[in-house]
Amino acid sequence: MKFTWKGKWKKGEIIIEAESLEELENALKTLSSEEEMREFSEAYNVSIPKITTVENCAGAIRALMRTDWGQKPRSMIEIKKALEANALYFSKGTLSGTLTAMVKRGEFQRMKEEGRWKYLTKNETKADRNEDKEDV
Repeated sequence: MKFTWKGKWKKGEIIIEAESLEELENALKTLSSEEEMREFSEAYNVSIPKITTVENCAGAIRALMRTDWGQKPRSMIEIKKALEANALYFSKGTLSGTLTAMVKRGEFQRMKEEGRWKYLTKNETKADRNEDKEDV
């Protein structure tokens, strides 16, 4: 049995056919994610950095914020969108909790800009110092 979805896409229409509901759902998620990231990139006039495979949310945030993109304060929404552009999906609660823990550990500093909390990597984090010790 084939499943078909027809809808508006950009300035036209699109038809998606799939063999299963799961395949159709994945196709729709991919389209939605790509469109959101394109709109986000255009709205903020930024290119989203690519990061390598990571083990967890904290590792993903660290990798993202070590790029040139992460050298200026970023909101949780910006961080979430950039992670999603790298096919890394975390809930708002997971991101919020992880960012809060990382601020408490001294890895990031948090500041309020334009009515939003933004996060910035400190020059040398505790995690970096621990990684350096493990490498020795």
